[in-house]
Amino acid sequence: MAQANSFSHLGAAAIKVLAKQAAIQLVKCELQRQGIRVHSVPMRDIHIRACALVDEHPELIAQAAERAQRLGLTERKS
Repeated sequence: MAQANSFSHLGAAAIKVLAKQAAIQLVKCELQRQGIRVHSVPMRDIHIRACALVDEHPELIAQAAERAQRLGLTERKS
């Protein structure tokens, strides 16, 4: 039985979380650049924008996958 693969789904979840965290940070930075106070924007709106950003920029997923691998959250590619 392959124990190492029993938690492989966690790596995929970690990648999604890391990509969304990066997108949230980008959205907040953009709001600040526009002179909008981040705390005045509902978190729901920030999350909606972040999800759209991840959908529009698949490189965020690739960057998150690299970060997850560095953090040991996913298996190393051979």
